[in-house]
Amino acid sequence: MEIPSTTATSPQVTSAAAAATSTGTRGLTADFETFLTLLTTQLRNQDPLEPVESTEFVAQLASFSAVEQQVQANESLKAIAELLSNGSAAGLSDWIGTEVRAYAAAPYDNAPLTLYADPVSGADLAVLVVSDEAGTEVGRVTVSPSAEQIVWDGESTTGTLPEGSYSFTIESYLDGALLDNRAVEVFAPVVEVRRESDSTILVLSDGSRIDSEDVSILRAAEG
Repeated sequence: MEIPSTTATSPQVTSAAAAATSTGTRGLTADFETFLTLLTTQLRNQDPLEPVESTEFVAQLASFSAVEQQVQANESLKAIAELLSNGSAAGLSDWIGTEVRAYAAAPYDNAPLTLYADPVSGADLAVLVVSDEAGTEVGRVTVSPSAEQIVWDGESTTGTLPEGSYSFTIESYLDGALLDNRAVEVFAPVVEVRRESDSTILVLSDGSRIDSEDVSILRAAEG
């Protein structure tokens, strides 16, 4: 049974995350208004005989939405990471024994993996692309274009893959045209934490390393 996700519970963490989100939101609101102004100008000045394809507008909106969400998540997680780390070994140890959700490789041991996607609005087809440790594509699986969670059981183009570490991306299409290609998040256990310059580096169970600022959700390890 999956243990429910845990976010920071202390008032200090909650306050810091809220403040960071508020600051990021104000900036993103201004950017979004600028984006709408540019989009409106583009519509007014396009050639009526050769209008821009609707798929291009969908792709532009999808790209902006992805950036907007990532900036908000980064601002909140940065505040939480600073409080957890606090520049001390005691703070760093708080990461050990947790599971983090991020864009990272995941160890597959013949048990299904739950992947977390960020669907592109308007897509009518989505393909899960599976890559091995060397970054070589080893599988393509059609999935629901609106799915936020995908259970992957090792399926590939040629059959079930062997145990190993795999990474995932989602390709979104509309009427056969590629709208977006983005990474997929997974939960992975943290086995080691390092301070490098001004960054907190998390070492995951498969040996891969990610920056703590790239974590979107933190939870207690299963079991």
